Amino acid sequence: MLRRNSRQAESERSETSRVVSYPPADEPFILGHSPAGIHFYRPKEAFYLPYSTLHAMRLSEDMLTLIFATDDVIVEGRGLHSLYAHIADQKVKRVHEQSARFEEGSDASIFIRRIQRRARAQ
Repeated sequence: MLRRNSRQAESERSETSRVVSYPPADEPFILGHSPAGIHFYRPKEAFYLPYSTLHAMRLSEDMLTLIFATDDVIVEGRGLHSLYAHIADQKVKRVHEQSARFEEGSDASIFIRRIQRRARAQ
């Protein structure tokens, strides 16, 4: 007997074919519900690192260093203590580089100037 596809199967198929746009950088970071890791967005690059590989963090005045098993991620900006605290609680889903050229025009208390990724020596 032939059966027609269910509506649920049709909606699942349309969900998988949707285009996901590059997220805007108007917010320095986005919180998520129990994210498995952090998506880092730069103007022309994005990368993902899982929380399970995060070994340590170091916060200084305008720099947050995240030490993962394979990479070090250096986040430069202002007001980074909030980001540091949320990453320590594993709540951060995405971090966006907002570009140094827009910093002067921004009065936001948190601003991500630059994100650098450096491979760790194996």
